[in-house]
Amino acid sequence: MMIRSFLPVGQGAFYCEQFMEPFETGRVNIVYDCGSSTNVKLVEEQIKNNFQKNEIIHAVFISHLDNDHINGIPFLLKYCKVKKIFFPLLTESNAKYIKLYNLIKNNEKESFASSFVDNPYEAFNQLNIEYSPTLYQISENEQGDNRIDAITISSGENVADIIFENTISDYDIYRKWVYIPHNFRQTDRIKQLQDELYKLFGKNMNNEDIQVIWKTGTKIERENIKKSYKAVKGSFNTNSMTLYSGMKEICLGQSAFKAICYRCCCNYNLKNVGCLYMGDYDASGKYKWKELINAYASYWNNIGCVQIPHHGSKHNYNKELAKLDAYYIISAGMNNSYQHPHSLVIKDLLYNGNFPYIITENKSSELHLIIDI
Repeated sequence: MMIRSFLPVGQGAFYCEQFMEPFETGRVNIVYDCGSSTNVKLVEEQIKNNFQKNEIIHAVFISHLDNDHINGIPFLLKYCKVKKIFFPLLTESNAKYIKLYNLIKNNEKESFASSFVDNPYEAFNQLNIEYSPTLYQISENEQGDNRIDAITISSGENVADIIFENTISDYDIYRKWVYIPHNFRQTDRIKQLQDELYKLFGKNMNNEDIQVIWKTGTKIERENIKKSYKAVKGSFNTNSMTLYSGMKEICLGQSAFKAICYRCCCNYNLKNVGCLYMGDYDASGKYKWKELINAYASYWNNIGCVQIPHHGSKHNYNKELAKLDAYYIISAGMNNSYQHPHSLVIKDLLYNGNFPYIITENKSSELHLIIDI
């Protein structure tokens, strides 16, 4: 059995998968994103609720390097023993865009996200942790530069054998189960930023120009940079890493369980056991939808659970998502300033006969999917 959990951390994301039996080393734990802009303490409480002190986390997948998706990782690294971290490879130029974006979102204060973008090894050193994870960077569809000394893996490669190594004896789930990460470069976000910068500064500006103004410009110029970032529709991500987790073949065996209400909230309408974690991926438009479909063509019919991207933002949503026979998960803070999830997204899912689960900071919203394998 495996239990897939969507945990209540508000405006953020914290999901875990736990293979319960019969591993020699105990259960196998997988995490996808670990952060919250509502309150990072919510993430820390959920870490303590779901893992034992010093328990092994076999793999952490980071969708993108934004505070609300990774600011819980420092506590996770201190509380548990994280063996491996998979994250999207960033080019040198994109890393600078993202670091400045995180500084702006964090009121110009250094954050773990900014430090990780800059140098993940130095970010770990600052935490004074005893157990440092092995780093795996997932390359883009378009090959990027390896600016960080980490193991590079191509998008679309099955990394289950890396995760499950040294955890099993006769149990052959690793031969049936796959983890497929894809790192998509979202060039339109940079173009939107550059267009906004042109409106405010009256000239084309590249990354280096922005860096110089941020360090030496006037207060008005710095405010204009902030306005440009904030004007980008959706979430400013130069890269977003999605993840398929599931069986190689179609397999019905996924049911829902709401911990707060027991029987009345159990859903025994079995779905396929595969899950598509989308982070803040921009699925809007025909091209980006086709890109996503092509990435997971071999597993598309196996998907029985979908994490709707970017907290249910209309800018990242595609109506084609609602045509899957799946459980739909949206993570959003109850009083977030972005009005997530957008009513158009909710209505489209309902119109297509789906009942979306909205995971907030409220304990009653916590959802577990039971995977019978």
